[in-house]
Amino acid sequence: FPRYADMYARHKLAIDKCLLCGEAASTPVIREQGWEYFRCNRCGLVFLSPQPSAAFLKDHYQQYLSAIPEAVEAWRKMMNMVYSRSATLIEARISAPGKLLDVGCGYGFFAALMAERGWQVEGIEISAVGRDYARTVLGLDVSPQPLPRPEWPEASFDVITLFYVIEHLAEPVTILKEVYRLLRPGGTLLLRWPHTTPIVKLLKPWSASLRLYQAPSHLFDFSPRTIHRMVADVGFQEIHTVIGGWTRPRNKSARLASMLFGSLGEVMARPSNHRLLLPGISKTTLAQRPAASCGFKDFSDEA
Repeated sequence: FPRYADMYARHKLAIDKCLLCGEAASTPVIREQGWEYFRCNRCGLVFLSPQPSAAFLKDHYQQYLSAIPEAVEAWRKMMNMVYSRSATLIEARISAPGKLLDVGCGYGFFAALMAERGWQVEGIEISAVGRDYARTVLGLDVSPQPLPRPEWPEASFDVITLFYVIEHLAEPVTILKEVYRLLRPGGTLLLRWPHTTPIVKLLKPWSASLRLYQAPSHLFDFSPRTIHRMVADVGFQEIHTVIGGWTRPRNKSARLASMLFGSLGEVMARPSNHRLLLPGISKTTLAQRPAASCGFKDFSDEA
């Protein structure tokens, strides 16, 4: 990544208030590779400020996925359990296969899994490497154009998924509003997201060098409380967050840690019906657009 002085000219303006609650006061969390993260003093949302420009991020994500076959296969293995668990969670809510959109679909492995299960699938992926693999190797319909997509009609999909995407979005509320619009009444949203801040606090002396936020990739870090608030404020209902499996990174130490904490998190969550969720490990949130015709909260006029 470029040095901080060089990057600064490519930033947006610093974030002057929390996107969830509007609070102006925040507390520094950590500086990582010259990028600084803050925590809202009211609701606890963690955010990067200042944030990189859209042009910077577009270039950045062209380098995000590798075209090396071994790396592609490692990605598939890393996400395999999460994808399988997510498919089961979706099909527990939706009785018959329908139409699914995977936003930020990467190489397309989840979309391909759902297609095998009888779903009609589409994907969105801004990385040319991921998009080309999904199209040419897996034969999927994948668009390079990100959300929002105003040309798409309302209620176009039964399910919309975002795996490790929401933390990368400069305007997550705007994108969730578009997801709400594109889902049919009764349709399901699935978010898979990291919960990094507790680990940053626990490993504070080493956090900056470990690059746990992957700066500048992660623009936000959510907790179960902040993700629930954001999704609910858009208008979603039946919001449930679970552990939803764990990843299997290529690195043996990281894979062992992921398995240990992921399995521990699931064991701890079951007795509480997933109300007690171990901090610091990735989670899956499902929500539903109400079956009755219902609008969503409009933030455009709020201070």
